Amino acid sequence: MPLAGDLSGLSVDEAMLFIMRDGESGRLVLIHDAVESSLYFDAGAIVEVVHGHVRGMEALAGVLAARSTAQITFYEGERVPGPSMHVDETQLSSMARQAHIEVDATTPALPDIDEKLTLRLSFADPPSLTPLQWLLLAQVPQRRTLRNLCKGRDPLAVKKALSPLLVSGLVQGTGQIMSVGTLGVRLAVVKGYTRDEEAVELDQEIVAGWRESGIFTGRVLVGEHVFTALARQGLGKSILMSAPACRLCGVRDTQEVDVTPAP
Repeated sequence: MPLAGDLSGLSVDEAMLFIMRDGESGRLVLIHDAVESSLYFDAGAIVEVVHGHVRGMEALAGVLAARSTAQITFYEGERVPGPSMHVDETQLSSMARQAHIEVDATTPALPDIDEKLTLRLSFADPPSLTPLQWLLLAQVPQRRTLRNLCKGRDPLAVKKALSPLLVSGLVQGTGQIMSVGTLGVRLAVVKGYTRDEEAVELDQEIVAGWRESGIFTGRVLVGEHVFTALARQGLGKSILMSAPACRLCGVRDTQEVDVTPAP
């Protein structure tokens, strides 16, 4: 059985040092901000790291930049073929100090992860930004919170890109904490005819809840197909789809499907 636990408040490097000092071999899995990282140890030394889509020393730096970890699991004896590094306790301590200094310097103004964000942007004098920063600016009106901006991305990269936008005032916190809300709703399909063959109709209360949670983009996923979402009062726990839309998704009348806001 793997060793697992909730270590909120314990720094990531402290969790690693426990394993290194015992000379353990195996794989340490850390989950921080919904990103899973795997660190492979051989006789107490770190020999490989996978952090999101990044591997090696860059991945280790990304893991160390996290202040704390919510969940930890250690699988004793797991090994990685072809290790790419050999980091001992002394090297790790030095890297951890440097990573924390860099995070302090680049993320001084981050809002609460569920605080509603707003734009204060004028294109009279366009700023010089990175591609990720432009993308974040474009998505703030729809995603609205740091939690939602981080979905599908490395949270550390998002925080580093967002911090200068906050400092410059291009993005501002409102002080309003948004409810995480419902990420998905299971609804029964009722065949009908919408105003658009590429659209489906959802109950107004469901759409309003998604908007309030900052996760609604105006589109939904039904059976892995993207549709424009039209709100209509009184549908309750049903979704109104045209016959062609039903055929496209391979669903039948009254069949239950998962409906989620499209990214």
